[in-house]
Amino acid sequence: MLWDLHGLTLYAEWNNADLGTRWMASFASRPVSESYADLSFALDVVPAVPPPPPGQPQFRQTDLIEYYIDGDSVTARFPRYGQLRLDLANGITDGRIISAALDTYGVFEDLVAIGLSPHLRRRGMYLMHAFAAALTSHPRPLSSAGERGVLIVGDIGSGKTTTGMALLSAGWKLLSNDSPIISATNEILSYPGLLAAYPNTFARFESTQHLAANADADNKLTVPAESIWPEVWLDRAMPTAILFPQIEQRADHLLERLEQPEALRLMLPHAIERWDKDMIPAHLALLNELAQSAPAFRLRLGPDTSTLPPVISSTLDEARKTKDE
Repeated sequence: MLWDLHGLTLYAEWNNADLGTRWMASFASRPVSESYADLSFALDVVPAVPPPPPGQPQFRQTDLIEYYIDGDSVTARFPRYGQLRLDLANGITDGRIISAALDTYGVFEDLVAIGLSPHLRRRGMYLMHAFAAALTSHPRPLSSAGERGVLIVGDIGSGKTTTGMALLSAGWKLLSNDSPIISATNEILSYPGLLAAYPNTFARFESTQHLAANADADNKLTVPAESIWPEVWLDRAMPTAILFPQIEQRADHLLERLEQPEALRLMLPHAIERWDKDMIPAHLALLNELAQSAPAFRLRLGPDTSTLPPVISSTLDEARKTKDE
């Protein structure tokens, strides 16, 4: 399958019907391409996790992932799920995973992002772990870079997805549920994927309450966002604000302005891959530019999700007025 990813053509192939179904569902928001492939990603399901390369990994993140680096050849190994081999010089990823990678929430999407992100960085496109949405000025916006985008950055359990879904329920457009792209021109570019949240989050909103009925409270639900809100996807937007949500025991929501160095510090763990040392200077420069161009706020969350969109919208209005002045 060939997909257009903001001017790059991604060729994906697989050896398993369930794997193909997941690829197709995850990338459904991207247009099909008829161009020659710029990036190639082959992924197969195998009976067991392949053995690691010889020697010790140069980088390890707890017991979740190990990196073996030999120049432009990189092996990203997931001891529980499989491994990816990346040819950085030619934009090729070749992976072997076990079926548990498809059955365990979020693993497939993480594997794809990890297999793509180093190639994208070398082409001026940097993934960030965040929810991204945009307040549009048109009922059916085109791929307008003039739309006002918000990056919602935070750890698991911070309220990131709840905040994002509150915006989508109020008519905002979706750029990414989990991994928006920050371009070298300082735009937020959409990145495909399925909308995922626990049933109690879906139950908060009238448009998604039906999905939470009879669902297992301990397992996340995964659905295409466009099945809930038709035409919800937006291709790109300008970053107008960066929000760092935090769930608190308080009556209402509060936005507190953050200084640029603090915003940069909070973004780093959600953007920089430390093993990819050659790309860190350019990545840091881009994040610094982002922190300078878009005001950042600590979003202290209260319980009423219905009031979140107007609170954030008014903040965008103030940020635009300040920038214009």
